[in-house]
Amino acid sequence: MFPGNLTAETFLARYWQKKPLLMPQAIPAMRPALTRNELAWLATLDDVESRIVFTDRSRDRMRYRVETGPFDVDSLEALPRRDWTLLVHDVEKHLPAMRRLFRHVPFIPDWRIDDLMISFAAPGGGVGPHRDNYDVFLCQGIGVREWRISTQDMPEDTLASDDLVLLQEFSGSECHVARQGDVLYLPPGVAHWGTAKRACITYSIGMRAPPYYADPDLRLEEVQPGYLSSAAHDRAGRHANRLGCSVTELKPWLQPLAPGQDEITALLVTPAVLGKLRLHGMARLAYDDETLYLNGIARPLEGDERRSIAALCRRRRLDAALAAAFSEKCLRWLLDHGAFEVPEL
Repeated sequence: MFPGNLTAETFLARYWQKKPLLMPQAIPAMRPALTRNELAWLATLDDVESRIVFTDRSRDRMRYRVETGPFDVDSLEALPRRDWTLLVHDVEKHLPAMRRLFRHVPFIPDWRIDDLMISFAAPGGGVGPHRDNYDVFLCQGIGVREWRISTQDMPEDTLASDDLVLLQEFSGSECHVARQGDVLYLPPGVAHWGTAKRACITYSIGMRAPPYYADPDLRLEEVQPGYLSSAAHDRAGRHANRLGCSVTELKPWLQPLAPGQDEITALLVTPAVLGKLRLHGMARLAYDDETLYLNGIARPLEGDERRSIAALCRRRRLDAALAAAFSEKCLRWLLDHGAFEVPEL
């Protein structure tokens, strides 16, 4: 992903949670990718969070208006030729294959990743000047988008929108034109303003962290799938005992459906099925040296469970050998709390 001779270690030391970085042609071809029509289809589903932001240029100043989904097909087909953007959140939870895009940021702990948001913007479309309270990697798919960036403390503009918290328009200390394959990294709090110059799709890998947590001193050796390092707990300070549950907590509308007790019992005596289970697309799994965390719930690790959980976090699926390595007690707890996508028996 990195331009020139920049390494992951140098990125973490110089840029992570410190300052923005444009990485030209960091991902030359987005794979997997969604088309505009596929994104629109997601926006018609009841359990998918989506919204359309319209830009009104009819007055002396630009204003922004939001409509929330789900949307019907006719309204999507009737959208104007320009000045709007469709945003769909948590795409990887509904289409688990899209998680593969997270492989482009292997230098960040995966429990820090919140979601993959994908947006399609018609020419002139955007969400206005704003700042986010999280790190984000903005990966440009098809089309062209202009980004204005400012590290200054920009004042809010309460007249720009009734629906969004926006900033006053600014020229920016940096201005970049992102084309397919370019990636823009933004740390929390940096003012930015993206506008589609041509119809474009942007893949946003957003990070999560509780308000009490920051990791500008993150080191590459901490990064293991699902693992909450001792350094991470140290950063959380007096909230360390809450960190694991906080970072695995689910949004209320994204709750995996756990099987019933009879179904769990049947699974545990059906190794041919048990050994093929995959982690549920909505499940969040993490662990530290003593505790397992799943969907905001904690359980002490027992015996050799840490090794098995580490393998599950790496693979995100069971096989016969890994399923056999787990105790029945641990597997039942995982199934009972929605860890796996369970087929009908």
